[in-house]
Amino acid sequence: MRKRLIPGLLAALALAVALASCGGGGTTIHETTVMRKSQPRVGTTYLPDVATTRHFVKPATYRFSVDGDLIAKNLRWHGWGEAKATAFGTIAEHPASGLVDTFAGSVTASAPKTCKGATYYTEVFAHVPKQADFVPTEPTKLATPCG
Repeated sequence: MRKRLIPGLLAALALAVALASCGGGGTTIHETTVMRKSQPRVGTTYLPDVATTRHFVKPATYRFSVDGDLIAKNLRWHGWGEAKATAFGTIAEHPASGLVDTFAGSVTASAPKTCKGATYYTEVFAHVPKQADFVPTEPTKLATPCG
């Protein structure tokens, strides 16, 4: 039995080597992926406030509603001025129960529009864990000075 096993293994090994060494004999094509960072827009970029006419540049704190029931704090922004900017920090929920829930989360500002020589993000989205009382499903629309 052992005498039959060894030649079978050698044949299988030879077949594997032969198949692995088969090329197409043709031209080899090498593809390269180039990652290009998007360029920030020219001029100042703002994030409008939800409740007032104020607007901010890289805010460290941002309120997502008039009554302040969802607040992002200690925000550290990345990609500010680009088509999409993301900040990481702490998001606190202030539900009607009065108990404050705090989560690590992120905020995305997007859909920039140019208005009166400046750029304004027109959408903002809070990314919170599934266990939060309120989990946004779509971005909050923001007004610019141009409407």
